[in-house]
Amino acid sequence: MKNLRGIIVAAVFAALSLLLQTVARHFDVLLDMAYPFFSKTAVEFLGSTVGGSDVCLWQVILAVYLAAVVVTLGLMILFRWNVFRWLGWVLAPAAIVYFLFTALWGLNYYNRPINESMKLEVPDYTVADLQEAARFYGQRANRLSTQVSRDSSGNVELPTLAELNQAAEEGYNELVWNYSIFAGSRGPVKALGWSSKFSAMGIDGVTVALTGEAAVNLEQYASRIPFNVCHEIAHLLAIAREDEANFAGFLACEASGDPLFQYSGYLEAFLYCANALYDTDRDAWEAVWQDMSQALLHDVEQLNQVAAGREGPVQDSAQAVHNSYLQSNGQAEGIESYGQVTDLLVAWYQDQYVEDDTPEPTRFDPYNYDEVFPENTTEATEEG
Repeated sequence: MKNLRGIIVAAVFAALSLLLQTVARHFDVLLDMAYPFFSKTAVEFLGSTVGGSDVCLWQVILAVYLAAVVVTLGLMILFRWNVFRWLGWVLAPAAIVYFLFTALWGLNYYNRPINESMKLEVPDYTVADLQEAARFYGQRANRLSTQVSRDSSGNVELPTLAELNQAAEEGYNELVWNYSIFAGSRGPVKALGWSSKFSAMGIDGVTVALTGEAAVNLEQYASRIPFNVCHEIAHLLAIAREDEANFAGFLACEASGDPLFQYSGYLEAFLYCANALYDTDRDAWEAVWQDMSQALLHDVEQLNQVAAGREGPVQDSAQAVHNSYLQSNGQAEGIESYGQVTDLLVAWYQDQYVEDDTPEPTRFDPYNYDEVFPENTTEATEEG
């Protein structure tokens, strides 16, 4: 039993994490009343504590943990330690950290949808609606593509990370005037260490609630980075679901006064809608690409080259792990949930730019005698 203590501790904390997720799944309404506020407050406090360093604290902790695993593995083999005791030493800290993560931030996966918090109706839509939204986002991105700074090769030039954080903060500060869900931490977002390794895994950004840190991978094409900065800040704001973080990222880019952020947001929104259209109607997909500027087409080509360079077994394995993680936290679609932002983008476009032909219901007038006493009016007419 002495050799199994670590494994027992790991099992207990794993069970506690599962219990928290089960309770959150069945009492999501009660959870939504207080948990997001608690989570955002805790994350903002933790972020302000370690935010002064350019290095991600969680990466330092992870490096120490992995080094300890490797060293103790060698010592176990050398001195013939009990395998189960060593395994307990490895699993117990991981299970405790996952429990703390679940308690602090992980239950945000069970919050009410972002569109409900924004009072945004997401109706069913047709292929024609999707094409119309894709055309709208494409035209906006097309116009903005000529307003961003580019180098001699035509590639988008990126400002400093401090300037990116400032523009992202301005976007979210603008949003919070209308939607309180966007109140909370603004980062700052840090540069992700070990960028080449994360690139090989297809990871563009990471947010760790236990240290209150959000980080973006700068080893990617520049047009996508402003959008990813806003995406990671959305996670700091207790917006856990990936499609909703994408939507929040677009809104922050759109609200920002920076043309680079606006272009980044509209280009990503266009690509999400266009990709959904490609799976539905190829002719409609081809139509939305007409009259696009050479600058926009160049950026899309660069994005495709980056994606193609990452393909391989490392990315496949990392995506499989991430897919399992998302599914274990209530996102049944796994990594496919990223693309579900299309529903929110179409709904937002229709809410903001499509006129509703439905006639408004007649409002009750308390000063109109006939509306207040309709029966008396009918009786008077019959007597007359």
